[in-house]
Amino acid sequence: MTDWDKILSQAEVPIAMRERKKTYTEKTTWRVALEKEKTEGWYFFKDTKNPDKVKVRRDKSESVNFENRLWVLFAQMGFERLNRDAHFEIEYSIKTQNHKKQIDVFAADEETVLVVECKCAEKPKEKAWKTELEAIKGYMQGVRNEISKEFPNHNIKFIFATQNYIVGKSDKDLMDEFGIAYFDEKVIKYYEELAKHLGRCSRYQLLGALFANNKIKGMDNRIPAIQGKMGGYTYYAFSIQPEILLKIGYVLHRSEANEGMMPTYQRIIKKSRLKSVHDFIENKGFFPNSLLISIDTKNKRPLQFDLADKQGADDVTKLGILHLPNVYRSAYIIDGQHRLYGYSDSKYAKTNSIPVVAFENMDQKQQVKLFMEINENQKAVSKNLRNTLNADLLWVSDNPIERREALRSRVAQDLGDNSGSPLANRVIIGEDQSDDFRCITLEMICSAIKDTTFLTKFNKDKSPQELGIFDSDNNDKTLLLLEKYLFGCFKYIKELLPEEWEKNPKQDGIVLFNNAIGGFIRLFNDVAIELIKNGYDPKKNIDEFIEETHYYLEPLQDYFRNLTSDDKQELRSSYGGNGPKDYWRNLERAIHNAHEQFIPDGYSKYWEDHDKSHNEDCIRIMTEAEKSARTFIVSTLKEKTANWIQEVPKKVYLAADSAKTKHLLDTNETLEVEEFFSMADLSSIITNGPNWSSYFEKVFTLPSEIKKAGGKKAKIEWMITIDKLQKNVGRANFNVTKQQREMLLEVESILPFRKE
Repeated sequence: MTDWDKILSQAEVPIAMRERKKTYTEKTTWRVALEKEKTEGWYFFKDTKNPDKVKVRRDKSESVNFENRLWVLFAQMGFERLNRDAHFEIEYSIKTQNHKKQIDVFAADEETVLVVECKCAEKPKEKAWKTELEAIKGYMQGVRNEISKEFPNHNIKFIFATQNYIVGKSDKDLMDEFGIAYFDEKVIKYYEELAKHLGRCSRYQLLGALFANNKIKGMDNRIPAIQGKMGGYTYYAFSIQPEILLKIGYVLHRSEANEGMMPTYQRIIKKSRLKSVHDFIENKGFFPNSLLISIDTKNKRPLQFDLADKQGADDVTKLGILHLPNVYRSAYIIDGQHRLYGYSDSKYAKTNSIPVVAFENMDQKQQVKLFMEINENQKAVSKNLRNTLNADLLWVSDNPIERREALRSRVAQDLGDNSGSPLANRVIIGEDQSDDFRCITLEMICSAIKDTTFLTKFNKDKSPQELGIFDSDNNDKTLLLLEKYLFGCFKYIKELLPEEWEKNPKQDGIVLFNNAIGGFIRLFNDVAIELIKNGYDPKKNIDEFIEETHYYLEPLQDYFRNLTSDDKQELRSSYGGNGPKDYWRNLERAIHNAHEQFIPDGYSKYWEDHDKSHNEDCIRIMTEAEKSARTFIVSTLKEKTANWIQEVPKKVYLAADSAKTKHLLDTNETLEVEEFFSMADLSSIITNGPNWSSYFEKVFTLPSEIKKAGGKKAKIEWMITIDKLQKNVGRANFNVTKQQREMLLEVESILPFRKE
């Protein structure tokens, strides 16, 4: 018989969970036995109060840690009966023969039992699971019957969980056929994140996924309601106990675990916020505004609504009894998840009621649109989540500009959550949490693709400009071509730079952070353009097209291999909008140095503007120009007026005087106030009142700008440019453009400033 005493009680679970969370086993042993213990995998941890004894530890195996990970997850979700250890076995009978089945993870609540089979590998690898899955199918009914004796009227679900295994489609289809749920790392991580934020009420999300469309036992689904029409949709307004809605309701948060599922636009709310809501409810607080839900009855029996005997005079709305679907995962929460989940584990979940507006068969696109409109003014939708939503919301838009926006968003998402992408698990999707390795944003990828000629661009009147390289007659075909190209290019970069690919982007890695990815995508566009010039067509043979990129991308291997620490720092130190573009131009130059014919548009001008060999000379000119201008301006004003300070704008003088005082306090050195005038300050002084026309116009107008339109403001722009450049001196990415160098050379030609 099954030893059900090996199933922990509710009170025992927290204690067991503390041990399960540890990745090691610890014990006390004799000091003299330490060397022997080491041969069995134990290592010294710390001394004890007894000098003859020490504490030692031994790391748990990957497979044990994986089982513990699942066990802890279900405990955190509120399952109150779990197996004590890995030695729990269920005895069952098949055709009068007795069998035993060891259970990796057993978890039960008041209405559900989960039976989990765990498979773990140390490193990622492929494996076919047909034999193992057929074995599970063979014992499922026997185990189910045995469990039902101890846990009557419980829904029972078998789960197959893997870590570091690539599971093929045929195996996934087989699991669907057998009624086995599949948990890979993405799914587990999603539920872990959900449990971290939602705590025990995350269990409702899990149950909705596992038992979708399964009947909820013992639930009264009849509710008084008002039926009406709104925006072409039938809706029902009613009040309902939170406990019921918790069971039938569900939310698909934007996460890679929900890849391909719609609608998945919801944010994962913060645990702190959920606690605040829960505390508010426990203190007799309530929310008068309605939750919005959608009930999908397409291809199912329509909602039953029994009209009341007596109706009001208004025939637009009707009174009656609504029969809600009494199955899991039947009511999608469009808006109000935090209000609903706040009732989880609340004493008011059964006694309170919350107002609800339920739409029947609301179009998914409309759901997303409604969610966006509700949350727009609250600024609750992050830029990253907005990019995620656009892939769904705008995919079939009538506006070609919006369809291209959706396409960019979809490509960005697939780069991050498609298992075939070299950037898998490196891109933040929706509200997935960033970490040391997952730090690339959808915004960066979308912005980079937008800067390329991959896709057709449109004028404001929606007329097309030049056809994009990968553009086909619809989004789906274009998506396949563009994704295959980007996947192929990034895959080759990964092959060229395996060591760099594994480095932490937030420490010493230089190929898998935002600016780098933005740079690579722009480079892949350059290469595509070059290949088309050479007669290759991605629409005719995309595989050949990708293969030919190797000729151009291969020099990057030596480029990255030969980077100095200063070079790497410079690559990482460019921020803002110029960051990915600076990175991109450096990649272009690496290829150009190997293949001189490779000269993308804008390449030559960029390096003319970023020739740092002139920096030192330019800094010298700016210093001399500022000193000369200060000397001439102050001496002129002192010569022309008794109180020259009156000719200085008040704001400029006060700022300089404050800087003078600070300098005195810091250094004990007394300087004149004019020593603290910047070039911008000097430009303000010479254009103040009549100063320009009276004293300074002829001196400070550059010879080439005598006829320049725009008055004095236009003619002192060179002074403002010098001021801006001076503020950037010392930064790693400081440089003077060719045009700026030419301007400085003209300034130098008229130094020192003086009257003729």
